[in-house]
Amino acid sequence: MLVQSTPMLVCRADLRYQALRSPEFMDITADVDAALKESGIRDGIVVVAVQHTTAAITVQENEPLLLQDLCDMLERNAPRDMYYRHDDFDIRVVNMHPNEPANGYAHCRQTLLGRSESITVNGGRLDLGQWGRIFLVELDAPRVRDVRVQILGI
Repeated sequence: MLVQSTPMLVCRADLRYQALRSPEFMDITADVDAALKESGIRDGIVVVAVQHTTAAITVQENEPLLLQDLCDMLERNAPRDMYYRHDDFDIRVVNMHPNEPANGYAHCRQTLLGRSESITVNGGRLDLGQWGRIFLVELDAPRVRDVRVQILGI
C-alpha cells in the first residue's frame, strides 16, 4: 500500500576530519546524528559519503578488537607491500600530479569497504541497530578528509 505524505525535504551537511594514521576507523556517528537532528527530518534516509578515493565509509560495531581484525583483513586483502600498477610511475600516465603518492593499496581497500552508506531514519533516529556505528576509515595517510551527509525525508 502506497501512503502519500508531505513533500520531501533534502538537507546537506559537510563534515571535515583530520586522520592521524592509516588505517584509522573514526566514529562519526555523533556528527551524522547531529546533522539529522538539525535537519528536523523524522522519517527518511541519510546517505553518508566520503569525497575521496582512498578513504571509506562503513557501518560496524565500535569494538576495539573487531576494528583491529578489520585492519588485519584490509592488510591481508590489499597489502601495502604488493605491486600495484597504479604505483608504477614508469608506466602510469593518467591522473598524475607532482608528489604523486604510491597508494594503490589504499584505492583497493576503499573498493572493499565502499565510499558511502545509506541509513534509514525512523522517528528522527538513525536505524543502526543496537551496536551499529558510522565510521570514516582512513586508508592512505594522515590528512584532512571531507564527508558529505545528505538527508532526505519528511
